Amino acid sequence: PLLQGQISSHLAMGQYASADERQRYMYKVQVRSMEAGQPRALAFMQQANWQYNAYQLQLGERSYSRLMNMWDLYRLALNDMIEREGQTSPQLLIPLQGMLQAQYLITAYDPQSETSSHDSPDDLGARQELNRFYAYRAQSYDKGAAVIMAMRDIELANHGPQSVQAAQRMVMLGDWQLWNEERSESMETYRGAIMELAERDDAQIQIDQLFGEAVALPDVDGVRALPAEVGTEQANILLEFAVNQKGRVVDLERVDDNDAPKGKTNRFMRKLRKTRFRPRFEAGEPVGTEKIVRAYNIE
Repeated sequence: PLLQGQISSHLAMGQYASADERQRYMYKVQVRSMEAGQPRALAFMQQANWQYNAYQLQLGERSYSRLMNMWDLYRLALNDMIEREGQTSPQLLIPLQGMLQAQYLITAYDPQSETSSHDSPDDLGARQELNRFYAYRAQSYDKGAAVIMAMRDIELANHGPQSVQAAQRMVMLGDWQLWNEERSESMETYRGAIMELAERDDAQIQIDQLFGEAVALPDVDGVRALPAEVGTEQANILLEFAVNQKGRVVDLERVDDNDAPKGKTNRFMRKLRKTRFRPRFEAGEPVGTEKIVRAYNIE
């Protein structure tokens, strides 16, 4: 509790490096003093969440190390919980969600953006850490898919086949495949989810919930590529675009006359062009969507 209080104080005062140091020390204390059980699993997840926050704050010289730590800590929490609760406990979804976030971030991250400015070519420790990251990233696609399938197995065990929860995990797998440029596999996965939902009495309602509009990827809290949409009264940029059947943004144009900074606007529009979308589906097949209008505040 004393360390937690110190960390809270450092965060309140914006002293993030000091908070980071106290987090590292608290982790050492927790590992040495806690036996396997719920408190230790919660401690692992709290530390994993801090690694995510430290990554967002760009604390330290090699941010990609935070992502590897994040994955490892959530995995430790998962293993601890499996020993107590078994393979199908809904509580396992919490660390699995964190592990999926880590894989999205690992896949997207380019370590060259910071290694050139911080690390000497003769720095053996830096080279080893970078090689370790590349090894993590080489396995990222398979690990992400395995995490999602573990989540689906839990939903199947607790809610059964044809359940909305199980189908949502299938869609999550399709999103992961599409985001990783595995388009054929993703379309088959999406169709599989639609076929599962087709057995339900409320099939069309549930299918429309998941496939009634184009959805920006990743569609996962904490790693979304785009900011949240806002109402037109709060927005400083209004964009119109289309998403084709492959999930690509086309025909993007600005349709407002607000005074948003031109440089920020152009960067945001480039980012939107590069964002992959889950396409809309009709009758079990992907289709294009025209004249999508979205409002954002990009200050």
